[in-house]
Amino acid sequence: MQMKNILMGLTATACLALGPGGASAELFRASTYNAANSPTTDFLEDFAERIKTVTDGEIEFEIYPGGTLIPGEKSLVGLTSGVSQLANVNASQLPSDLPFDNVISDLGFIGSDQMALDFAATELRYTNPQIMAEYAKHNLIYGAGLTIGIWNIICADGVVNSLADLKGKSMRGTGGAQLGFIDYIGAVPVSVPSTEIYTGMQRGSLDCVAGSPEFLTVFWRLSELAKSDYLLSLGSLPTGGFFMNQDFWRERTPEQRRKILDSLSYASANLMVNYAGIIDHAFDTARAEDIALVEPTEEDLATLKTYSDDFVANLAQTSMEKRGIEDPTPLIEDMVALVDKWNTLLSEIDRTDVTAVKALLDREIYGKIDVETYGLN
Repeated sequence: MQMKNILMGLTATACLALGPGGASAELFRASTYNAANSPTTDFLEDFAERIKTVTDGEIEFEIYPGGTLIPGEKSLVGLTSGVSQLANVNASQLPSDLPFDNVISDLGFIGSDQMALDFAATELRYTNPQIMAEYAKHNLIYGAGLTIGIWNIICADGVVNSLADLKGKSMRGTGGAQLGFIDYIGAVPVSVPSTEIYTGMQRGSLDCVAGSPEFLTVFWRLSELAKSDYLLSLGSLPTGGFFMNQDFWRERTPEQRRKILDSLSYASANLMVNYAGIIDHAFDTARAEDIALVEPTEEDLATLKTYSDDFVANLAQTSMEKRGIEDPTPLIEDMVALVDKWNTLLSEIDRTDVTAVKALLDREIYGKIDVETYGLN
């Protein structure tokens, strides 16, 4: 009932935005449950500015951050019901609705390059039949990916110089791959809400956390507590991304759809290029706070590879048993191949140049999408 009332009110507001007789310009809504100063909101703002410019104001978006329009756990229903026309959806919050997307999230463990992982997951979601069928089932139109920095091991209980130092320590992880690895190395897996990470480390009930560099700064301010960051790559979480309402997409002209894709490509490139600055700032903060940044040993890299290879080899079977889905082997194989592909592609360009990164995205992904058929069947 609450969602229905929100929708009725916003529909009236949108009609008013059209003006008397229905002018050509339309005002739409883009929402995120993340804060106004988050990378997610930055993406939406970049997209909104770009689409307004390239359509000469025909399409405009108002941004609703911080869950003010739709809370994270309601993002799917809010998007499909038309409360928002563009929203970021975190599939990990919707495991029963988006099980195949959560397999992609599990595969984030194999990534060691944030940009490559993000673009690999983006291409996968535009091309793999299994994930495309899942989105079609929920009337979702996929737009772009969102992957935070590569996760390492941040500890407040002394300096960690190897995985051996973690034995017996309590450590928070996210997702099956990370939790399994924590157990594999002899640490104690701990599942606590992200909002309790800081207090847990402060009180000593949590020794370490698997987290991206942003955990030190903009996410949880762990630079105030951390003693070390062990730089062993535990992947990231390419979960969900940015999706469009199906009616919004279908009601646009082919020319407008092409411009939407152009704007999504630009916002994706800009986000990933600028994200490097967020990561650099986090590491600069760590150095300023005398937090040890420790490179992993060769032995630990080998341990990680053994675990990762076994995890991927068993992922199809465990996913079928855990999630009750059909064999996701095609999805897994596609994702593994795409991560390798994007690692290579990005090594061949200036990845600090937004124009160059966007051109690569257009060549490999967005330029290949048929706006006469995509999302219309």
